[in-house]
Amino acid sequence: MGLMHRANNFLTRRLPVKLARCQLTRPVASITFDDFPKSAWTVGGPILARHNARATYYAAGRFCGIAEDGLDYYDAADLQALAAAGHEVGAHSFAHQMAPTLSSPALAADAERNAAVLAPLLDQRMSNYAYPYGEVSPRAKAAMGARFATARGIRPGVNAGKIDLAQLRAMPLEHRRWVPAEIDGAVARAAAEPGWVIFFTHDVSESPSPFGCTPAMLEYTLERLSSAGIDTIPVRQAMARAVFGEG
Repeated sequence: MGLMHRANNFLTRRLPVKLARCQLTRPVASITFDDFPKSAWTVGGPILARHNARATYYAAGRFCGIAEDGLDYYDAADLQALAAAGHEVGAHSFAHQMAPTLSSPALAADAERNAAVLAPLLDQRMSNYAYPYGEVSPRAKAAMGARFATARGIRPGVNAGKIDLAQLRAMPLEHRRWVPAEIDGAVARAAAEPGWVIFFTHDVSESPSPFGCTPAMLEYTLERLSSAGIDTIPVRQAMARAVFGEG
């Protein structure tokens, strides 16, 4: 990681764009899938259902209906099925390019293209966003924070106290860095605060990509949340509880 990249991350984390005071009296959790690979729904969906959990699927428009790098991605039927089951479809850009590499007009145009492509397939508005690759800059953070109700990054931690809705913290649920103690710690912190803990992953498979998880990893996380008495709900609903005390 270069010096400029580290400096950008440092400045972005400390730039308050959209602060809100956490209103939670009970902890809450969200499971999120980025891009999203088809297995996040076909394999992950039944696991979520067994735990009475609902998730947020951040969809990048260009992946709709394609296979790339050994992964099959979602299609229109997947979007409609998961929305009907009470899950949320979030925005993840159209082209899936790092937000800091795009000019402000290009960033806006990309978000609008993603909405234009996916809106006809959905009965819900995509009001929440995840930065592709988790990459953020002060400029991109300000732009996406203004456009969406929330924007999720990949900076680890629990959202509590003052929450930056333009760069929500999230914990990895990934095969490449699977550390059960970190899952346990995040759940414990959310329960103690109380706070909002978000987990992010990609595909769900017995042989996942480095950025995905196995069914057992997803089961483990959901079991820990359930044992702690933490509801697992989409970002849209978790934000309403955390910021407005709704639900």
